[in-house]
Amino acid sequence: FCQVGHGYPASTLSKDARVLMQDFSQFGLCQVLKLPPTHATHPGQKVFYPTRVAVHLVAGSERRASTTNTSSSSSSSTMAAPSASATRALENALNAADPRSSHANGSKRSSRSNHIGIICQTNFQLVAYTTSELHVSMLGLFCDPINFRRLPNVVLFRMTRDSVKAAFRLGIEAQQILNFLKLHAHPKLRQLNQSNNHQQQGEPQPLVPSNVEDQIWLWDRERSRVRMDNVWIHQCRTATEFETLRQYCIDHNAYAWSSASQHRLFILYDQWKPVQAFLRQLTTPTTAPVTTPTVTTTTTSPTKKKRKPNYS
Repeated sequence: FCQVGHGYPASTLSKDARVLMQDFSQFGLCQVLKLPPTHATHPGQKVFYPTRVAVHLVAGSERRASTTNTSSSSSSSTMAAPSASATRALENALNAADPRSSHANGSKRSSRSNHIGIICQTNFQLVAYTTSELHVSMLGLFCDPINFRRLPNVVLFRMTRDSVKAAFRLGIEAQQILNFLKLHAHPKLRQLNQSNNHQQQGEPQPLVPSNVEDQIWLWDRERSRVRMDNVWIHQCRTATEFETLRQYCIDHNAYAWSSASQHRLFILYDQWKPVQAFLRQLTTPTTAPVTTPTVTTTTTSPTKKKRKPNYS
């Protein structure tokens, strides 16, 4: 009963169905959105939109069921049970990371057990065909583990801004992430790329979508938007001192910032000592040489006063 492009409120579902709805959204079977309070039909509610893949799956299962019901009972009674070889082939297909390795022998399957084929989608979701725990851990370095979903031979991750920036803090660079996604791209993507080049139908199909590659580079450049430097603030007394000291800082790679109206200079802290020495020379007054005075001391012996005779 679901139609593509129509939204259905999640409030009509049970608790288990809402949990299943979130899982379906990770597999691309539906899209879950929370509508704004100003919405006309479902204000402030969470709705899900079934995708074309989900509708085709449901329609295909109903078509097969109707075909089975219209078949004769005699043919159904004579239907044979699945053989052991068919069951073994199904198990090998589920355990194989690369679909081509499911038809190989045991030695080839063991050599391809570490294979990984990544399909990067435009919504930043990664579909990786692998059974290797090492590859799953490597994807978890730059993907969000909360959105992690796993099937027998495929894992689904989603790259977010926080997960990619967490990888940057671990020392992983943007070019390394892109190289990993391109190096381990799924063989179907490479075949599509080669067929487009052979037929010369415009530009080749990129192994990583252009919007995903550009966004990873933008997240990488966010780290260098603001640079913190230690500076020494100097307040000049006159405009002449400001211009002279500013030019000296520019010539000696010590200039950080200045304000001409306030006569204020911001000098790099590492280059402050030579600037300080130049500032002392600049502010020292140039006067005539001063001679040190010589101090002379004279000593006089004390004289005794004579007493006048008293003739009275």
